[in-house]
Amino acid sequence: MRAAISDWEEFASKYAELDPEEFSLERLNPGDTLSVVTQHTNYVFTVIDRQEVQLHCSRSDRPSGRVRISGCGFGFCHAFKPGHLFCGGRMEFTFVRNERPARFRTTAIQTIEHRQSR
Repeated sequence: MRAAISDWEEFASKYAELDPEEFSLERLNPGDTLSVVTQHTNYVFTVIDRQEVQLHCSRSDRPSGRVRISGCGFGFCHAFKPGHLFCGGRMEFTFVRNERPARFRTTAIQTIEHRQSR
């Protein structure tokens, strides 16, 4: 328990110093693309509707297909900001694997790029 608290404190301290911009998922519209780059993977999402996006990954060992982006977690702790992404945070999305809901959390986000369809 103490390790999770100290992880949260360390991340919150660094996060406050950087004052990173947050990206609100409410800005996404059908047809938009959202590129999220982490340390190990490039994720490209094409917005289908307000609930789902089509995911294409640079790695075959990562989920792909229709997913729902949940938001961003702070470091390795359980603190989470729904509906927002930010550099340094760990993006979380849900998808269906073998007919069962599954959750995936990335490594720390390095860049976020939004391209509107219009």
